[in-house]
Amino acid sequence: MMNDNPYRSPTAETPPPNSDRQRITVNRPIGVTILAVLHLLGGALLFVSQFLLLANLDTLDESFQAIGISPVLVLGGLMLLACLATASGVGMWIGAKWGWWLASFYYVYSVFRNASAMMTIVAMTNSLAAIGLGPEEYLLKHAGRMLIHFLLLLYFFKSNVLYYFGLEQFNKAKAIGILVGICLGIAATTWTIGLISR
Repeated sequence: MMNDNPYRSPTAETPPPNSDRQRITVNRPIGVTILAVLHLLGGALLFVSQFLLLANLDTLDESFQAIGISPVLVLGGLMLLACLATASGVGMWIGAKWGWWLASFYYVYSVFRNASAMMTIVAMTNSLAAIGLGPEEYLLKHAGRMLIHFLLLLYFFKSNVLYYFGLEQFNKAKAIGILVGICLGIAATTWTIGLISR
């Protein structure tokens, strides 16, 4: 057109680098898509299982108390995981930065949770032996889960995944420190609540 001036300086119509308008065109990595769907399905199943536990709480209360686990902590943990899985699934699907943080936290928290389960199993070795169960199967199961969640966490630090979430410039070591610090805080709080509720 006659009005177009090839020597004109760029105007505000040209999006700056890394702008939200430009980032919309970034393709979601297939791994993030799969994990987003799994998180959404897992969150829904956790919500359902929590309601089933609530419906049968009177029956299960004795069982929880017998093994030294507070039903309040079990229900609270399930609610946290259900909300975390659902929210991180949505965040991953839309490529929001908070989606990356929630999903990464989910995997760090899962590593902590399975490590805690392994310590509990070791502490309960005599009780398991009394009912004819060995700890080896449970330890292997939780060790496998820890490894899977650790590998998924590493996946979230890949450059194409970080780029999809708009986090290619952030400090990875600081992010790990924040995630581990939050998990340590939750572990300390859970331990304190467990002592108080006994």
